[in-house]
Amino acid sequence: MMRKRCLLLSFLTFFTTTAMAVQNISIVSSQWSPYVDASLPDKGLAFALVNQALQRKGYRPQLHIASWSRALEGVQIGVFDATCAIWKTPAREHDLLFSKPYLRNKISFIKKKSLSLDYSRLSDLKGLIIGTVRGYAYNDAFDHNRGLLKVPSNFIIQNLQKLHSGQIDLSLGDERAIRYALQQVLPTQADSFSFVQPALTYKKLYLAVSKHNKKAQTIIDDFNQAIKDMQQDGSYDKLVSQYPY
Repeated sequence: MMRKRCLLLSFLTFFTTTAMAVQNISIVSSQWSPYVDASLPDKGLAFALVNQALQRKGYRPQLHIASWSRALEGVQIGVFDATCAIWKTPAREHDLLFSKPYLRNKISFIKKKSLSLDYSRLSDLKGLIIGTVRGYAYNDAFDHNRGLLKVPSNFIIQNLQKLHSGQIDLSLGDERAIRYALQQVLPTQADSFSFVQPALTYKKLYLAVSKHNKKAQTIIDDFNQAIKDMQQDGSYDKLVSQYPY
């Protein structure tokens, strides 16, 4: 009887300790397919990587979807613990702690294959109508270039539809996100588009934790170590390969 009681106490202690070790962490992001999308398996590539890495370290991530402006403000003021797919800027570092980059975004122009274009610098695009997405920070050279004709839309899908109908000459965005959008809205016409080389720029993608969270540095350190472990044991590449866009 005493032995059974000791075993029962040991199991209770184990499960209580395990439960206490699991920490909920609220993560907010905008909808950005295929990086963050509640309708996709594992809720998108970026969240899948962040989720798996944090779970390895005893966290239980909970994803919340909001507009980007609300998501960013929410994590900056500490309403949410973290955001999982963000680019680093000096202004954002004032309120957020950033991980090491765990993905890279390739930002390129896309055009119809029928458009002949000799491109090596931004000045080569003068006179062309370029579809952009509101609030999207491409890079300083493009954003501050007043010699280019830029027409903003709310979503990349709108730009692809305008590109297909001939309303614009070019659009611009992350290649993986554009490929995914083409498969969703213009699957039979996807082969009629091509990316313009070279890419405009490359962006590094980060997990960022609110400085209002007292464990922010610990979360960042745990995440960085978990991503490193995933890259070494092959689970990182295996997960990325599930998103062949």
